[in-house]
Amino acid sequence: MSSNVNTDQLEAGDELDPLDLHITAEFNESILQSIEDLHPRYMTTGPDHAPIVHPALLIVFSNLTRSPSFRLIPGAAAVQTHDDVRMLKPVPVGETVTITWKVIETYERRNRPYQVMDTHIVDPHGDTVLTRRTTNTFMAGKIPMPVDIGGS
Repeated sequence: MSSNVNTDQLEAGDELDPLDLHITAEFNESILQSIEDLHPRYMTTGPDHAPIVHPALLIVFSNLTRSPSFRLIPGAAAVQTHDDVRMLKPVPVGETVTITWKVIETYERRNRPYQVMDTHIVDPHGDTVLTRRTTNTFMAGKIPMPVDIGGS
């Protein structure tokens, strides 16, 4: 992606810079603690298996704002309006995954720009472990606050 283009200006076919994410046991466990999901499959190492990365960690880090090239003008925001996530394969803790983002469609509705983005997470072997299709819109400035008509 060109360093002088804001994310909201990307068109179909444009890509954000990829992110290589190394997932340590400590990193995975911090997510487990925060969402209070301490299932053994995410924590226990045994002779038959290594712990796997919690899908929530992959979802959080596959948001378009995690790309090293994500950028908007000051005061602007990216707002996700739709999401379709498909987990295809578990990721063992300790691996590095690569996350990529590609705009597949842009359109305007109610005078607001929208982007449909395909996100893929691949493991070190090149296997896709998660796909995600999101729709995002962009806005700038203050969001109008509701008017109190109750006279309080």
